[in-house]
Amino acid sequence: MKRDLQLAVGAAAVTLVPGIVLWLAGAPPVPTLLASLAIAVVAILALGRRWYRQVVARIDAQTVHLQSAIGIAATADIPVYWSGHAITPETLKLIQHLVDSLGLRSVLELGSGISTLLLANDFRRRGAGRILSFDDDQRWAEQTMAKLRHEKLDGFAEVRTAALIDVDAAGRRAKWYDLAALDKAARFDLVIVDGPPAWQGDSMARLPALYVLHQHLSSNGLLVLDDAARPGERAIAQQWQRDFPDLHFRMVQTGRGLFVAAVQKSALDFLPE
Repeated sequence: MKRDLQLAVGAAAVTLVPGIVLWLAGAPPVPTLLASLAIAVVAILALGRRWYRQVVARIDAQTVHLQSAIGIAATADIPVYWSGHAITPETLKLIQHLVDSLGLRSVLELGSGISTLLLANDFRRRGAGRILSFDDDQRWAEQTMAKLRHEKLDGFAEVRTAALIDVDAAGRRAKWYDLAALDKAARFDLVIVDGPPAWQGDSMARLPALYVLHQHLSSNGLLVLDDAARPGERAIAQQWQRDFPDLHFRMVQTGRGLFVAAVQKSALDFLPE
């Protein structure tokens, strides 16, 4: 809506300003009126075309969102729900595609929720795989763990509480997860970075993820950054690309954006361009 208002104001300015300029310059009234009308018609046509493209893009995005949500719900044998801050269905569906296509078995997740449950459910169906999730919100972590136990998925997933502490990364200090208890020898095929929450005041709160967890990626490991279309995450993606030339990267326009870092370039072949 804000962008639509800006476009409307721009259209009004484009329509009125030339006529005012011609009038101030002493141009005859009729040519001035005709010129203003001609400019108005051109502006309306151009803005109408732009608005049409925006509406179509929104409808397409909503269609993909609903199709993904319905597809996940139809194949899951557990209750499926989404909150406003949860990973989007289309993003989760893409992550499930990566897990299935690449045969990923060990997942580390930062920020628990519906993704924890559904990936654990996928592993149960396959009979192999495990997800370890860290959350800074103890109450939320306990709720997620209770749901895992209720659905008998606790054999395929574990949620631990990790307090946020000061961590230095790329010359910057940020509040990030205390992973001191994580086994230094642990290796993961997939790391999902969906926390800490940026709404707590630091738009680049997720910056330390790759600096801390690069050593924990397996030989075919992937790290995915959710909400990658936001300004803070875009800045994080740029910083990672500068500091990790040994990895391969791709930005995927799905959901709220997904930025992928891969040890093996071939893993990116399973992502949309």
